[in-house]
Amino acid sequence: MITNIVSIDKRTARTFLLQTQHLWSNRAEKSGARESRTRDLIESLECVQLDPVAAVERNHHLVLHARNGTYQTNDLEQLIGNGSLFEYVANAACLIPVEDYPIFEPIRNQYRLALGKQRSELAPVIAQIKERLAAEGPLPSRAFRSDRLVRGYWDNTVAKTKETTLALNVLLDTGEITVARRVGSERFYSLTEQHIPDSLRKRADEIEEAEAKMALAEKYMRAYRIFDFEDSRFGWYKTSASERKQLCSRFLAANKIVPLHIEGVRREYYILAEDVATVESISRDQAPSPKIVRFLPPLDNLLWRRPRLEDLFSFSYKWEIYFPESKREFGYYAMPILYKDMLIGRMDPRCLREQKKLVIRRLHLENGVRISKTLVSSLQKGLLSFARFHQANDIVVEQSVPEQLRDHLTF
Repeated sequence: MITNIVSIDKRTARTFLLQTQHLWSNRAEKSGARESRTRDLIESLECVQLDPVAAVERNHHLVLHARNGTYQTNDLEQLIGNGSLFEYVANAACLIPVEDYPIFEPIRNQYRLALGKQRSELAPVIAQIKERLAAEGPLPSRAFRSDRLVRGYWDNTVAKTKETTLALNVLLDTGEITVARRVGSERFYSLTEQHIPDSLRKRADEIEEAEAKMALAEKYMRAYRIFDFEDSRFGWYKTSASERKQLCSRFLAANKIVPLHIEGVRREYYILAEDVATVESISRDQAPSPKIVRFLPPLDNLLWRRPRLEDLFSFSYKWEIYFPESKREFGYYAMPILYKDMLIGRMDPRCLREQKKLVIRRLHLENGVRISKTLVSSLQKGLLSFARFHQANDIVVEQSVPEQLRDHLTF
């Protein structure tokens, strides 16, 4: 068993994390097809979280654009359509490399157990849906009509969900159907056997639950790179404190992880043993941080673990989308601003698509951030890149904190 503890300062931890999250480089274009580069990026990140909110582009597209300035939304649509990715629950709904399909079988089994009653109640409509998908191939939810309302996943006491919509959700969660392609925000569903390769479905049927859960935990650790065992969904399935303690001991005994002491941080963190040499190299040779501004969407991979944000970046973040407007401090879609190796503020953008205009309702810098020429130049370049991605010709900054920041920006 490895007993050594790797000790580093916060800057080293941030640098390592940003490098492994692909948020450190200059986003220089690499050789090869853009679609292939997008696929490689998602494979390295392990998964990308989906979200339908469209104040600007959707979360999954913004995650990829923050890391690859040449990314275009149809890259992702092509990867889903050609079967390179599948959509399922990891850190909520995510796009995941299809090779990982088998190891998510324990989660599908949990849903099969939890949704058994609902599935039985929906049996007639489910049979109709599956019959049509078998005969017609991928279809969107609007292809299935129903006037009957039932209590869906997010309904409280009043039934507000069409029974066909609930049936599609149940079938997707239990693994009987999958998303075969996306066109914008619209999903086209297919029977799983028509879209997921036979070899992967066979492996899913054969894999032992314990093996799959260990593989999920390892995938989780690769996604986070600096991780703790306090997350109740460690491995993207529900775990107790005692189960996580056993997992930690098992990985330590197998020499797969190493304790990480971060100067000034009380929480117990770990890294993969395979990352020790990289972390120690960064600690020895501190490279200057790139003077690039990136705007991170609310569900960006870097933001998944909020305690880690506070520990390493001294940045507290809450997505205020569900707050009443009167209680919002930073805005409906406030996106953290990454500059060099720090989170220096937030912006709340809206894309007025018909007018081809990007409106920044609030551009807010954290206390203590100095407005320098270099920062202003980087902010301006970042906003122009963000606007181009949204095909916006005009940028309007309505409000800034501090107030004089807006006066320094010219478009």
